[in-house]
Amino acid sequence: METTEPTETEMVALMGALYGAIQPLARAMRGRMTDGAGDDFDSGDGPDSGDGGPGSGGGPGDGSGWDDGTPAVPLATLAAWRVASEEIERLAARSARLAGARGAGYPDLGAAWKISRQAARKRWPGVVTAERVLPASSHFRAFGGEALVTWRQEEGSWWWIATAANGRGDEAPDEASYASSEEAAAAAGAFLAANATAPRELAG
Repeated sequence: METTEPTETEMVALMGALYGAIQPLARAMRGRMTDGAGDDFDSGDGPDSGDGGPGSGGGPGDGSGWDDGTPAVPLATLAAWRVASEEIERLAARSARLAGARGAGYPDLGAAWKISRQAARKRWPGVVTAERVLPASSHFRAFGGEALVTWRQEEGSWWWIATAANGRGDEAPDEASYASSEEAAAAAGAFLAANATAPRELAG
């Protein structure tokens, strides 16, 4: 499932909403840091603060908001951003669980968050449920060993695990992504072939 990036207009609207939403919390945290001093302030880092964000005017030192030139205001704002970030992470995890419950796989979650499917699996472990009918697994023997090829719903790809004639076992690496069972079987077969010779016993 492909995702699209927001437009510039949408980003400007989002930035304005975020900066506006953070002000009450930052103001409250600033007040607690100074026993109520600075109840009326502008954090000075909003989209109109002259930091390259959208809009113009409005910023620390121009009379539009409270700023005594100390680190207190930006520190309070930073603390507020930390709280907001934690809440965003919680809400993102909730959305990931909901998407997984409705049939999305880790490739879909990774695409939405702009990370790999492996990173998505580590970020939100166990959120993907196998609700769709899965392709059949296959088991085969070759070169004196055996292998199992199966579809991994949470990964959105085929996977294999094998035990070779020499007793060595292995499985598909985490970074591997097989689009078909034949491709996964070929990789498993190559492993079996490379380890077909049983180790020689040491001479007594």
